[in-house]
Amino acid sequence: MALYGVRCRKCGTIQYPPQRVCVECGTKDNFDDYKFTGRKAKILTYATDRLTMSKAPPIINVFVEFEEGGRMICELTDCQPADVKIGMEVEMTFRSLNRFSELNDYFWKARLA
Repeated sequence: MALYGVRCRKCGTIQYPPQRVCVECGTKDNFDDYKFTGRKAKILTYATDRLTMSKAPPIINVFVEFEEGGRMICELTDCQPADVKIGMEVEMTFRSLNRFSELNDYFWKARLA
C-alpha cells in the first residue's frame, strides 16, 4: 500500500500509477521506483460530490500534481468544500476509506498542507 510510482531511466518522467511504457518517451520496462509520500503536491482541480454515500459528506475529490512530476486523483480530507482552492498545497495521508464488518479498508487521501 506504499504510495509509489515510477521514474523513467531514459527521460526522467515521473508517473503514477506505475506503467510499463513511459508516457513521454515511449521506453518500455525501464523504470526505477519513485516514492510519493513526503513530496510536495498541489491541487490542479477538484469536484465536490454530494450524492455519493459517505460517513462525512460531501466528498471532495481532487486531482493532485506532485512538484517533481506525477499526478493522481484522490479524496481530500479534513477540510470543508468552501476552504478548497485550485493551487493549494496538499500532503498525502494514509486513511481509512471504508469499514466492512470488522475490516477497515485503507488508502491514500490528500489533506491541506
